[in-house]
Amino acid sequence: MLPLGRSPMLYIFFGPDSFSRREALERLKADLDRDGMLSANTSVFDARQVSLQEVIVACDTMPFLSSHRLVVLEGLLQHTGQSAGSRPSQRRPPRPGGAMGPWQALVDYVARMAPTTTLVILDGDVPRDSPLLDALKDKGQLRRFRPPERGALPGWVQRRAQGLGLRIDKRAVALLTDLVGDDLWRLASELEKLAAYAAGQPVLEEDVRALVSGAWDVNVFALVDAIVEGRSAVALRLLRRMLTQGQTPAYVFAMIQRQYRHLAIARAMVDTGSSERRIGEQLGLSGYGLEKLLEQTSRYPLPHVRAAFRHLLEADAAIKRGVYEEELALELLVHGLAAASSWAA
Repeated sequence: MLPLGRSPMLYIFFGPDSFSRREALERLKADLDRDGMLSANTSVFDARQVSLQEVIVACDTMPFLSSHRLVVLEGLLQHTGQSAGSRPSQRRPPRPGGAMGPWQALVDYVARMAPTTTLVILDGDVPRDSPLLDALKDKGQLRRFRPPERGALPGWVQRRAQGLGLRIDKRAVALLTDLVGDDLWRLASELEKLAAYAAGQPVLEEDVRALVSGAWDVNVFALVDAIVEGRSAVALRLLRRMLTQGQTPAYVFAMIQRQYRHLAIARAMVDTGSSERRIGEQLGLSGYGLEKLLEQTSRYPLPHVRAAFRHLLEADAAIKRGVYEEELALELLVHGLAAASSWAA
């Protein structure tokens, strides 16, 4: 692997870990932005909504009052290959120009790209047999980002804390990862909050309990995240805490239904090739909320979403028929959905 620096001019950052992908892009931007003019010389494209010629024109444009131009192309590898979790259509006609379609010409173009231009291909999880990825892998720097395994999370938290100048107790780390799981976006945010609170003092378990779990107590989205990510024990603890604090079972049930409805729509749109931007517009989501949903969607094939809806319908029927009390029915639902999600992941 080539070192991260001015050579090569092509970078391919891909994989399911969207947090680390974005951080790698930000580090590259900082490395290029020596004169403070990079933002005025940056173009960002969605591969599903742009032509190869438009990308080439952007790459060939000389930078204005700067020594570098940055072009970011999002979603290209998934656009030209088979998206993770989708099935190939028997009725889909062959792509003009071969498996890579019109983007095949990009492979030859990057070799003659202007030396002032850096092209970054930014993408999510991509099949190993992606023809464009295979064709480009020797043209620049290729980096695949995977989220850390559950057992590696404490080490990730400690390293992140050290970078913030934060000292955090091992028990505090364990509690933090228990509450948040492998959501690196939220872990990073919570660590920044803890660093601001600690003001140079060590962070202990009681600090995490006061700041992190206290913030999550009133946030039903944390419960839904834990369910979808298969963290059954955490999901049940959050559910009981919310009910104790006065949230009604009907409200919690409605929010769970809403999230799974979003998952179903996003999964169907991903399988038909819709862009992240289009999915966000359809669901009224952007930023972290959209990133989080798409991460969950990548681990949740449509058959598992349908199975989850069967759980929801059965729980709703059990409540309406008086088979179970609302709270018991909700606990059984949360446990069942989280167990199914863990198996799906």
